[in-house]
Amino acid sequence: MNESKPFYCNPKHPNFNRRAYHHDYTRAAKYLITFLKKDTTPNLAQIEGLPPFSSYESAYSRLSSTGSVVPIAIADWIYAYPQIHVPAYAIMPDHIHLCVDVTYKLPYGLSRAIGRLKGFISSKYHMSLPEDIRPEQMQTLFEKGFNDRIAYDQEQWNRQIHYTLDNPRRYMLKKCYPDYMLRRWIITVGNEQYVAKGNIFLLKQPHLFQVKYSRKFNEKESQDWMDRCRSLMHNGSIAVSPFIHPMEKAARDYAHQEGFGLIRVCTNGFAERESASGVEFELMAQGRLLLIGPLECNTRKETLTYDWAQSLNRLAASIVETFGRCVCSGLIRPL
Repeated sequence: MNESKPFYCNPKHPNFNRRAYHHDYTRAAKYLITFLKKDTTPNLAQIEGLPPFSSYESAYSRLSSTGSVVPIAIADWIYAYPQIHVPAYAIMPDHIHLCVDVTYKLPYGLSRAIGRLKGFISSKYHMSLPEDIRPEQMQTLFEKGFNDRIAYDQEQWNRQIHYTLDNPRRYMLKKCYPDYMLRRWIITVGNEQYVAKGNIFLLKQPHLFQVKYSRKFNEKESQDWMDRCRSLMHNGSIAVSPFIHPMEKAARDYAHQEGFGLIRVCTNGFAERESASGVEFELMAQGRLLLIGPLECNTRKETLTYDWAQSLNRLAASIVETFGRCVCSGLIRPL
């Protein structure tokens, strides 16, 4: 397959158990599947590991007696569905991730196949119980439904596999650094309130500066602008920006590489248990990132317009002006 060619179109309204209305779930496709155990089901695993959690191997799932049947059931499921390949999966305490590659037509679709997998797991757990405590009727271990994230191209499929393999390590990072990874804050900028997630102490640094590039810059002005950004970072200033323009992203990437902190102004708010992803997940775990966005979290994808980008840059400037004066009292509170 051509790696640059999309597998198919992006669903317009993502939600946890919502299917992509445009997609034929019997066709060959690649998915990241997630489904949750019931509250009454014992934990499937315990996540263990040792800091600093720098690689996949630094954290792992120790399967419980309930979770121990999952790998066996997955193997039986793959045998029952020869058109399905599973290059990676993760068994977490309360959910399971699977990277599912459907290589040719599924006669009854993906939902039926995932339903059978849940049934395989529940049945094996049921039969693993001693006869004297085994219920007469088998009970499903899982909540109804599942989430599927369709891989639109090879790059996204690779990211989904990485995300799945990396799940135990991410879990340990969130557990060990909850204030950075999960805690949300309300900040007041002017007459408006916003939500923030990450290292809130970055707002309390003595020097903040806005990263905003002008399309009117000539080549020398562009180089001078980048040199100034780098100099400010090396002098301990914290960059604040939505990082939209390629030159702004280049400044952001420089901060990533050199170990500096960042404050990114976001187009959307954050769900209660939502964490950052990719490079930003690592930065947040290291205390090097603060995300600031609207109070509302919108699941609908929106196109970033010029006016919207300008409003994000104005917010970045207001953040620098407000918190750059080191006047934080009363402007930050936990959500």
